[in-house]
Amino acid sequence: MFKIIDKIKPNIFLQNVKINNTNKFFFPQKNNKLRFSSKVDNVKFNADDNISTNFLEEQELKLIFNKKVTFSSIFEDRINVFLKPLETDVICEGRFNCNNLIDRGNSIIIDDKKNDINKLSDDNNKELNELHNENPNKNDLKENNNNNNNNNENKKNNLKFLSFDRYNLLSKGKHMYIYDFEIYNISELSKYDAGEIVNVYFYNKEKIGIGLLNRKSNIVIRIIERDISKVIDDRFFIKKLYESIKRRFKFIYNINLYDYIYSFNVRNNTKIFCKIVNSVNDELPGLVVYVFDKSIYIRYDNLIIQKYNYIFEKELEKIFSPKNMYSKKIISKKEKRAQKGKEYILEQLKGDDLELNYCENNYTFYNNITNISYHIFDIESKYDRVFLQSLSYSSNILNIDGNVGEYIINTSLKNQTYINNYDCRENISIILSDSAKNTNYINKNISINNCKHITSLHRENILEELNNMSLNNLKFDLIIYNTKSNITYRKNSYTSIYGKRYTVTFKGIHKYLNYISDILQKNGLLFITVELSTSDYHKFLNIVKCVFENKKKSISIVYENSCSIENNILCIDENAWYMRSVCFKLGES
Repeated sequence: MFKIIDKIKPNIFLQNVKINNTNKFFFPQKNNKLRFSSKVDNVKFNADDNISTNFLEEQELKLIFNKKVTFSSIFEDRINVFLKPLETDVICEGRFNCNNLIDRGNSIIIDDKKNDINKLSDDNNKELNELHNENPNKNDLKENNNNNNNNNENKKNNLKFLSFDRYNLLSKGKHMYIYDFEIYNISELSKYDAGEIVNVYFYNKEKIGIGLLNRKSNIVIRIIERDISKVIDDRFFIKKLYESIKRRFKFIYNINLYDYIYSFNVRNNTKIFCKIVNSVNDELPGLVVYVFDKSIYIRYDNLIIQKYNYIFEKELEKIFSPKNMYSKKIISKKEKRAQKGKEYILEQLKGDDLELNYCENNYTFYNNITNISYHIFDIESKYDRVFLQSLSYSSNILNIDGNVGEYIINTSLKNQTYINNYDCRENISIILSDSAKNTNYINKNISINNCKHITSLHRENILEELNNMSLNNLKFDLIIYNTKSNITYRKNSYTSIYGKRYTVTFKGIHKYLNYISDILQKNGLLFITVELSTSDYHKFLNIVKCVFENKKKSISIVYENSCSIENNILCIDENAWYMRSVCFKLGES
């Protein structure tokens, strides 16, 4: 699968991009390269790693340090949280006090813990082999029972210790979540409110960083800073917010943050439609902010970041001066997102207009802020629609669950000039939706963008409509299927070593794919968008392949996308859910 872990960009524009024989992007410039990442620590100029460069300019830093401080959390006053020991740690009682936290004399240095475990396992294997040789018959009789008992004991022992995989990820800063079953002194944390700032350590007193606490959530701690001695106050969060906004301004819109704040000319001549803050990828876990020109939409996905909502809302209003400002606050104490949007409550912070608009590729789309569960517009997939626009215009197109028409309007006939020059009466473009509210806005967007060739159909049962299309022998050259993610929660078991209690279910997806395979034309394209983790995405691809193979049809992948500047994905986290897209081409039977 195509992954982008890091991007190298010499400047804002892409005229210098070339593609070599291995289909990899590269840039011919050799000097003054800028390596872009959503992590601030990774933003470095030139090749010399010893050169320290702050992402924010001096003027912008002055703005931050002049802000009023409403709270301050220092190292000595914070709660200390310790993770469970590794199997090679020396377990001592009464070691969790605030004094001498970094006394390395009383703890094991664990640089070579894997070697220690290998030695221990080798010794145990030798002893077992000797016993087996002395009493072979006796051991054979008890082999099956012992295996079952050992499996149960291993599962229990796994909960007593921190795994080495998790230790490596946390120590190297590759994973910023800590789960309830990984914490040693978990019982002491129930008395603290969500959003409490804590110091986090491994069992051997090795530092992890500073985190935000919510005991009632499965994800108990979210790491926000690796330097454990740092002071956390209003300015800390404001600096993270400024860095996130500046990344979009610099790499997408090529404007200066300071000039945008204080120049009416720059602000009035710039229309911004962007996800300006993207949660953990911008080191603000749980905070998602969209800017739609003069409107701002804020979503808080956890209670810990929601505690500091007044900081973000005040700064966003100062920077953008929006006419309308909305926020969705989570009310689920366990922060579960399997209630189809009912786990949030909508608040209108400023303005009285509930209708939002979004401009893309000279098209304008409208939607209502009350008409959403999680996403208003499919902003993250704008690059997919650029790809779809490059396809043949003389095609029959079907869009299933296409939100408010972003895909079908962008993909079917590109401009009115082409429509006038081409007789498109024989071609059809249909969008199917099971939402009456979405259908109303689809019709409005079709009318505003003068796309009369598109037909909008509202059906409560989309499968039944697809079956009717198959019976009527309708064929489409391009089918766009925007899947809806279904989440099933488990109460008493974990689905992985990371402790997430939810797993994706693909129940019913094969029914859609069966009908799609019947109405897809030979050499036609099937474009699918789906929000999944890496492991679940590979399972999904296998399901698509199996459905078409059962129909004795062959498909091949011609396009994949799972990363953009606005949604810079940490590919090392295979459990992170994010929007992915894939395009299949139907071959000969």
